[in-house]
Amino acid sequence: MIVLYVSAFYYRKKVDGFLSKLRERIRGYYTGEGVTSGEILTILLPVMIDQFFLVSFNFINTAMISSSGQEAVSAVNMIGSLNIFLVQIFGAIGLGGTVLIARTFGERAFDKLGKLCAAVIHSTFFVGTLIMVLFLVLHQPLLALLFGSADDLVMHQARLYFIGILCSYPAHSIIEGINGSLRGIGKTKDSLKNSLVMNSLYLLSNFIFVIVLQKGISGLIISLLISRYLTLIIASVNLYRHHTDFNLKRDNILNISPQVDRIVLTTAVPFAAEYIFFNGGKIIMQMMIVSLGTTYIAANAISVSWIQLAEIIPSALSTALVPIIGQAVGRKSLSDIKKMTKTFVGTGIAAFIIVNLIMLPLFPVAMNLFNAPSDLVPLIFKIYLITLTMHILCWSTSFVLPATLRAVGDGAFTTKVSLTTMWLFRVGVGYIVGIKLGYGLIGLFTIMTLEWALRSLIFIWRFRSGKWQAKIMS
Repeated sequence: MIVLYVSAFYYRKKVDGFLSKLRERIRGYYTGEGVTSGEILTILLPVMIDQFFLVSFNFINTAMISSSGQEAVSAVNMIGSLNIFLVQIFGAIGLGGTVLIARTFGERAFDKLGKLCAAVIHSTFFVGTLIMVLFLVLHQPLLALLFGSADDLVMHQARLYFIGILCSYPAHSIIEGINGSLRGIGKTKDSLKNSLVMNSLYLLSNFIFVIVLQKGISGLIISLLISRYLTLIIASVNLYRHHTDFNLKRDNILNISPQVDRIVLTTAVPFAAEYIFFNGGKIIMQMMIVSLGTTYIAANAISVSWIQLAEIIPSALSTALVPIIGQAVGRKSLSDIKKMTKTFVGTGIAAFIIVNLIMLPLFPVAMNLFNAPSDLVPLIFKIYLITLTMHILCWSTSFVLPATLRAVGDGAFTTKVSLTTMWLFRVGVGYIVGIKLGYGLIGLFTIMTLEWALRSLIFIWRFRSGKWQAKIMS
């Protein structure tokens, strides 16, 4: 018995020593000259949870509406793609604001923060409202142009859902501006609170209106409007709590400063242009899928909703890297920029391996949740295996790495690359392989993941070339 106690004590000390060394090694991996692992975790963890809710928006919608039939699933997926395209336009303004505020915060120029914060909110609201008005007027010809080959029932439900989403944009755009400002000074916990509230309200409302009351598409719309406009009030209160951190005054919010707004919009143009044209290419891909029929639209909706779960952590890494690199640019710390970029890319690859190992055995459960027709399950599984492989090989270098290039001011290059590969390769080659040669969804997803690989090679070359470094020292 004594021998057992001594052995247990010995091995426990060994395990404790190993864990202690492992923790220290991990801390060192995430620690730079001007940033600690604790500060990085403070920024990263809330963004990760925030990203979970952003992705779950599409996942929850698809799962909850699946009981209303393939037509409803198809309508939600079609408009979901269009919604992502439009939301990311004013989301890009918020991201550009994050970069500006992070740099200013890193330079300790606190007197400029108030005007910048107000300008970010003004700019996102202006762009979000403009998008709402424009597409409320043009929604019928637009949907006819993009998805005119869809069934009449699908189109009717898509039109209704699109109008509801558009009406949420003024509130959603201000929330994006507030969250972008908060992230810029490292207050990601408060941006997380805003997202938690918004998505919790949405989930609860969805359960009531879609599952309990069986309102279908109308239930999704009611839930969306309730969650966005109530969250706007809460987000405004959270911003007010940090008005001293921003040196934000009431006059900054009430009075528009065209000069500062112009700086924010100019900084956000590369982000917005990339999102517009990149996601525009996705819309074209969606049009190709619509031409395959309602069944394949539903198969694509389920595939994308499932696959995006694996992208939660890497997408959060890409978002969190922007303020971290932005503050490093403000400090002119080249070593932190290089180290944190490599750290975040490596973490993204590890996350894909771990998460997909968890998701793979859960695939049958997910298909039951989505009410996926049995004849579509093998197709969806093939699509998942293709993306799983390419996630690990090249997604992080294709999407996390360029976050650094944008944050240091090399956004023009990333935009050119993204637009070229999207339109010439994903759209052009995808059309030939998926539609003309008849490979359908498998062909389209294969070309999409090969486009990730192409982007990856170009961004790795750009980062290693060091050409972006001149923008930091200037």
